[in-house]
Amino acid sequence: MKKLMVLTLVLSMGVANADIVSPLPNVKQSLEGLLQTSQGRKTVTEMKVIANERNTDVEVAFDNYLIAKKNVNVARAQFNPITTGHLLGISLGLTYLWAPLVIEAVLSIPTKIYNVSKNKYLTKVAMYNLNDARNVLNNELAHLYYDILTHEVILKTIDQESQILTYQEAKWTERKVSPDRIVEVRKLILGLGKEHVDIYNMYVSELAAIRTLISTTDGSKYELAQVSTLLDRSLTANLEEDKLQKFAIVNSDKYKASINLEHASESNVKEVQWSILSWSGLNFGYKKRVKEAKNEENIAELRKVSTEMEVKTNVLLQLQKFDSSLDLLTNYNSISEDSLKLYGDTYQAFQLGQLNEDAAIEASIGAIRDFRSKVVAHYGAWSSFDDFSSSANYDFKANSKLDDKSAQGQIEINPLYKLEEDDFKVVKKDGVNSFTLALSSPKIGTVANVNYVFSTSSIPNRSSDNGKKNYSVTIQQDENAPATVSGIANVRLDNGHEFNIKFNL
Repeated sequence: MKKLMVLTLVLSMGVANADIVSPLPNVKQSLEGLLQTSQGRKTVTEMKVIANERNTDVEVAFDNYLIAKKNVNVARAQFNPITTGHLLGISLGLTYLWAPLVIEAVLSIPTKIYNVSKNKYLTKVAMYNLNDARNVLNNELAHLYYDILTHEVILKTIDQESQILTYQEAKWTERKVSPDRIVEVRKLILGLGKEHVDIYNMYVSELAAIRTLISTTDGSKYELAQVSTLLDRSLTANLEEDKLQKFAIVNSDKYKASINLEHASESNVKEVQWSILSWSGLNFGYKKRVKEAKNEENIAELRKVSTEMEVKTNVLLQLQKFDSSLDLLTNYNSISEDSLKLYGDTYQAFQLGQLNEDAAIEASIGAIRDFRSKVVAHYGAWSSFDDFSSSANYDFKANSKLDDKSAQGQIEINPLYKLEEDDFKVVKKDGVNSFTLALSSPKIGTVANVNYVFSTSSIPNRSSDNGKKNYSVTIQQDENAPATVSGIANVRLDNGHEFNIKFNL
């Protein structure tokens, strides 16, 4: 019914608007204003903050995500991209591949795996899993956000193109141009009308979906801010990939979860082994339980290794995709600028009487379509930028006001950048009847806690969170104690990342 109303309206335009004012003088100004925003509209950062405030229950947020995704997919299934090739200019796949959520990030925490009712490490696993889930959901929100902005511009450019073609139809009718040519123009107008209905249907569905994603039912409009800043290759210039990978690992909530899952499995092995001292643990199933616990420990260790590889691989993959999207944007931006210049020159020639008005109309429609392609590439690049930031576990900024606009410059000022485990050493100072261990590192300011685990059971494990004393611990010993001590120092950073340092002093 909607489509029929649009078609009827468009058919009547040719008759009703014979004296329509020429839209040609305003084409360039109108296009350039489409990426400008007004005060009060929400940026993607503001929408993520709202989502974090509202999505306190990640399981509910995940359910909302599935509902939103389903509704958008239903709307998109009704849209035929084959009819829109000339409209978007480039493949719909650029921004329309709203990737499936990483399900693992929002699955329930595996507290039952180890049959442990209370475990401090599993509490940390839960916390980091939730952080990872929020990061993934926010990344999905950004994808939807940029799709909405893309469709908003497309709808406005369809209106512009229809207005120009309607003007051309009126002029041709006035000049009594061949009826066949007038019919062709009307077909183009009808085609644009159909696509306007389809895209508007998707646009409305996406607006509803983004409200579902932020778990809101209030009456606020949540109007989204267009983004005028064009991304370019200066963002990824001179980026040290190996350092970027290590930086991503240090900041990865997913990797921190795998570290604590490994600790939980180690703790469980000890608990099962010590259960032999209790009546409930002393039975024929004891050996089997120990074997299962050790298998789970091995699985947790392998999981940590595979997670590290996954994080490292993904950040490079997203960097490559981002670079490709920047190249695509550069090309389409150049084409759009050339097209706008051609339109300007052609329209000026028409005003001087050197070309007819049809040439100016053709140039204006070309400029609109090329601008449309540029916008799709523009927001495709912004989506890829969010993917890259998410994979690096760092909130990169694309801000012209920054002293160093490159991603490399932004992470170099972070104290965790170029953090190497070799930079941390355990030092020993002997006393009369004691010795003191302390941490030595140029990046000691990033440390939150150090746990010293000794190789011998005769020395109890000790920990320190006193940064002012370099996380030192003092161990009392008698005169018959060995002169050398060995073990592992587990270093936990302020952001939760952990690693081990071996010592033999």
